[in-house]
Amino acid sequence: MNTGTIGFTTLDWTILVVYVAGSAALGSLFVRGQKSSEDFFLAGRSLWWFPMALSVIATDFSAISFLGIPGYVVARDLVLDVQPLVFLWVLPLAQLLFLRMFHGLELISAYEYLERRFNLPLRTACSLLFICVRTGWMATALYATSVALTQVAGWQTSSCILVIGGITTVYSALGGMKAVIWTDVAQFFVFMAGIALVFARSLGSVPGGIVEVWHAAARHGHTRIFDWNLDPTRVSSFGVLIGGTFLVLISYGVDQIIIQRYLSARSSAEIRRSMVLQMSVTPVIMWMLALTGLALVGFYSRFPDRIPRGLEADKWFPYFIVHELPPGVSGTVIAGVFAATMSSISSGVNSITAACVIDFYRRFFGRGARSDAQDARELRISRALTLFWGLVATLLGLVVGRIGVITLIAKTLSGFFGGVLLGVFLLGILSRRSNGPGVFLGGLLGFATIAAVGLGTRVNLFWYAPIGVASTVAAGALLSLAFPPPATDKLERYTLPRRAPDRSTGA
Repeated sequence: MNTGTIGFTTLDWTILVVYVAGSAALGSLFVRGQKSSEDFFLAGRSLWWFPMALSVIATDFSAISFLGIPGYVVARDLVLDVQPLVFLWVLPLAQLLFLRMFHGLELISAYEYLERRFNLPLRTACSLLFICVRTGWMATALYATSVALTQVAGWQTSSCILVIGGITTVYSALGGMKAVIWTDVAQFFVFMAGIALVFARSLGSVPGGIVEVWHAAARHGHTRIFDWNLDPTRVSSFGVLIGGTFLVLISYGVDQIIIQRYLSARSSAEIRRSMVLQMSVTPVIMWMLALTGLALVGFYSRFPDRIPRGLEADKWFPYFIVHELPPGVSGTVIAGVFAATMSSISSGVNSITAACVIDFYRRFFGRGARSDAQDARELRISRALTLFWGLVATLLGLVVGRIGVITLIAKTLSGFFGGVLLGVFLLGILSRRSNGPGVFLGGLLGFATIAAVGLGTRVNLFWYAPIGVASTVAAGALLSLAFPPPATDKLERYTLPRRAPDRSTGA
């Protein structure tokens, strides 16, 4: 069997080591100048639109996307790739419903809103839910990266996870949000370089180019993209568009890992500018990754002796990177895989720590007037918790690969739990009659509903989020009628259509 090039060369290893060391060094530069948890979590609320947009994109595109999107195309088809269209309407909707209000309220944790609008138990429960879901997501991202590195060096998966998780956690604990943002910016360009190199090489390696790639993929059934079947048990374009709308709204509306970027903005105007760039760039990246998956199908259809028989779909992409790309290019692309995951892990541990510190430590132990001593104590706790949650995610990454195809793991986690979370926030912002007890019970019924659907039926995972939202909203609205209406002070600043005041001139 001809497997192309031998594998990683000294040049490739040099590029990878320099990249990892450079990221750690860059992140560590921001350890100075931090005096409070607000500096650590929100970079002093000084972020402007360009680094904010690149940081959000880099965070959203972990190795789950880098490897998972081509892997899904290799395993199945292009149906998932109508999902980038939803960014065109979901991002403006997220700005209208959530971000403008959250930014104006000067929150650090998005879940602070739930106590102000409803009550403490709801805030605590939803923050815990976010922590659990995001930790599982980080573990999945670490596992996805280990798939690539295992192909490079033949290391055990566990060794790969421990190395990348450990390095990322340390610089995140040192530099806080500024380290996360500016390493994200650098990692975005490495990530994009990796995508562009593989995209060009994979298409250029097949005689006849993209036309031959398409024909070869079509012969194997990988080019199906539009499927309007209404059967909820199968993946269809209809389900992907509906479910994708809710999944993206969960990420950009109520997920602390993304919300925290926007809360760091200097004004609402910067958030809007950031979203314009994200709406332009994100779909292009996703479609490039999908076409790369088609190119892999076309390449290995043309040269079947260049890949081991029975290799899992998620491993085709890293195998191609190592065995078919020239020296230097392989190192750059693997660095791109690292960049994708390092940005996501650093963002994840920072946002989980923010939830722990703001929603639990400060809420229960740090109330009262702020002082320099209290700020310094919170900063030390924040760094310690960042190390702790990085360790937890790393250890979970050792077992998450047993669940299934990478890209489906992440969507299952988000849809299964995120729908309930989104439903709770929608009740708070859109319904003036909803109250804490009713929404809390509605959330429990919503979770019970989606658990019954997910565990007891064959409904496709893209319907989990819509079902979770619908059941939570319906149950919460009805059950709220059994309790007294909320006080006026729970409504004036915290519901629409009344607009929450924005501290910036750019609102």
